[in-house]
Amino acid sequence: MPLDYWIFDPSTCQFPKPRVPILPSTFDYSVSSNEKSAFPDIGFRHFSRGRYALGEAFRLAGVGQHGALLAPAYHCVTMLDPALALGAPVLLYSLKPDLMPDLHSLDQIYAESTVPVKALLATHFFGLVRDFSRLKQWADDKGIVLVEDCSHVLFTERYRACGAGLYGKFIASSPYKFFPCADGGLLAAQDAHFLDGVKTESAGLLCELRGIKSTIEKSRLPKLSKNDLEQIDRRLDSLVFDSLKPGVDQRIERSAQSIQYSPASATTASLLSSRWLTSHSSATNNLSRRQENYRRWVTALSDVPNCHVLYPEIPAHAAPYMFPLYLNYPTPHFYWLKLLGLPVWRWDEMVVSDCAVAEDYRLHLLHLPCHQSLSEDEMGWMVAVVRKTLALPVVGVQ
Repeated sequence: MPLDYWIFDPSTCQFPKPRVPILPSTFDYSVSSNEKSAFPDIGFRHFSRGRYALGEAFRLAGVGQHGALLAPAYHCVTMLDPALALGAPVLLYSLKPDLMPDLHSLDQIYAESTVPVKALLATHFFGLVRDFSRLKQWADDKGIVLVEDCSHVLFTERYRACGAGLYGKFIASSPYKFFPCADGGLLAAQDAHFLDGVKTESAGLLCELRGIKSTIEKSRLPKLSKNDLEQIDRRLDSLVFDSLKPGVDQRIERSAQSIQYSPASATTASLLSSRWLTSHSSATNNLSRRQENYRRWVTALSDVPNCHVLYPEIPAHAAPYMFPLYLNYPTPHFYWLKLLGLPVWRWDEMVVSDCAVAEDYRLHLLHLPCHQSLSEDEMGWMVAVVRKTLALPVVGVQ
């Protein structure tokens, strides 16, 4: 089933490499005894990435040529790729501005579907665990399997964020987004017997060695200095007077998964070194540092024009994955931030839908790092880059 995508091609923009790691890069081995809690009521299987864990969850739920997937209209393409790899129809439901599912949209899409709906994907965006109890009831009433997407949530074999993993028959997570490891995906099930037939294969010794090498190299990346902070104004002055080299935003049709999904990797287990790092890193320190950095972003941007924070307040137990910032004027501010080397993600490759929120957030909503590895100099530099850039006027910018 072909899908229409909006795709942003930045190849003409000449963006430099990010000056700060967007994911964790340093280790923290201080694990306290109270963190080593197991979940005997839940079964686990390891995958190299969360997308492959999702794919197995979809398959177990009956998603395929004769079973459709309901997925959020605001998404990373790797959330849909596993279903497309199974040859399944993908139906997108609308979201509210806070990224909670719109139940009216779900009712309408379900009623209009000509293919049986087998699974509903519900995502805890940005690591903020949401109450999906009504969504679970909706799915149960219709005989649909709820797959809980915890890829933005601190969820491992020994630790899970408060409230996560309570709703889905299957739960998928991406530990590598929270720890400085080379890979890591996890598939969990409320009943361990649901995973009895799930088999994965070892990545092999050579991949293990490459993973260790990659992890060590990440921890040794060059650090920012005071000189970098002092150079922000000079770089901004030159950018403002240069003509922008905008990327190309285009609409294409695609019937298969993206190149980010490798069927050959779908049954590969995560590296043993990645699992070791995850189990020997402090979840408590991870959570507290992320909260601290997230709240620093909120405070620092409270008086900055041309933007607003999507979630100004977060629960006390939350382990935020990224800091979501809405830009009023992606052109030119997104370009200037990227050209300065700010580490920023944006889901600008997305399936076309009727959801106004997804259409708006695709180019306007930035994902900024708030992970535990960020140093004081790195946080200070990023905050200064965003504050100075968004304070610049956009009138007359070509």
